[in-house]
Amino acid sequence: MTELALLPREEAISKYNQQFDEDLVNDVREAVMERLSVLQGFENLQDNLIDEVIDTPGTYADYYNVGGGVPFGLSHGLGQLSLTRPGAEPSTHDNVLFVGASSRPGNGVPLVLIGAKLVAKRAIKKLQRKGSNIQ
Repeated sequence: MTELALLPREEAISKYNQQFDEDLVNDVREAVMERLSVLQGFENLQDNLIDEVIDTPGTYADYYNVGGGVPFGLSHGLGQLSLTRPGAEPSTHDNVLFVGASSRPGNGVPLVLIGAKLVAKRAIKKLQRKGSNIQ
């Protein structure tokens, strides 16, 4: 099971190049764990963690070149418009397809839904080529 806790912070987004300090990250992590531990099925979450990755607006900005450090899509700079966004199929992995605000055709609900439809069709074609009966 994978769980994601997204905690948007206006001041962090406006200063995305400044990483959260370790104390703030630890405080937020503890608060999330405490909150989740009261939910059914999550009582022993802390004891059962296998891997943990903590991202901040700054890490999103550094790793993914997203404006404002937000994980909701690439920025709207000239280098990230329309055709310059990553495509649905990476050249390095034949079994991976991307869809969402950071890939073509782009961000916004209508474009993401169009992208999802295109990726679904592409995935079906790939599976059919491998002998699947999927329609």
